[in-house]
Amino acid sequence: MLTALRPFTRCAAIAALFSIAATTAIAAPLPGGASSLVETYEDWGVICQAPGDLTSCLARQVQSNNQTKQVVLTAEIAKLPDGKFAGALMLPLGLSLAQGAQLKLADTPLGSARPFSTCLPQGCLVPLDITDDVIAKLKAGSAITVAVTTAAPAQPLTFTVSLKGLSGALNRVNELTK
Repeated sequence: MLTALRPFTRCAAIAALFSIAATTAIAAPLPGGASSLVETYEDWGVICQAPGDLTSCLARQVQSNNQTKQVVLTAEIAKLPDGKFAGALMLPLGLSLAQGAQLKLADTPLGSARPFSTCLPQGCLVPLDITDDVIAKLKAGSAITVAVTTAAPAQPLTFTVSLKGLSGALNRVNELTK
């Protein structure tokens, strides 16, 4: 059984996903001159860092196993300097990498299966190119499913990512990175 954790927990364990944010620095100060910011929007969080005059923000959802408390899925979406969005999923080890990850919104595939880019001790990364059309669909949706296959034995495995609060979180990311 999975549960959504507070979006800012386990930051150290998924620091690799902040590589997206590292390429998204925009010259905008955080409110009150803060050097970091963490806000919650239902099932999503907004995490910002502002070293110096540059601000990096992203929307994040972290899910963990209720029994082991191990993180099993992290979803992140960040705004790039060109105004577009990019994202990443971190999924657990032990998956069939060749199969990739298929994302669906209301049983409609969001493109073809996405390939894994690399695996780290914390899990395997799936980079996501996110168009304005996909952002609009995500903001209007209630959940996406991420279908993968375990490596051995090969069995389907599905994760559900709630979209509650994503619209507010992305609006806040936009506001903070103007």
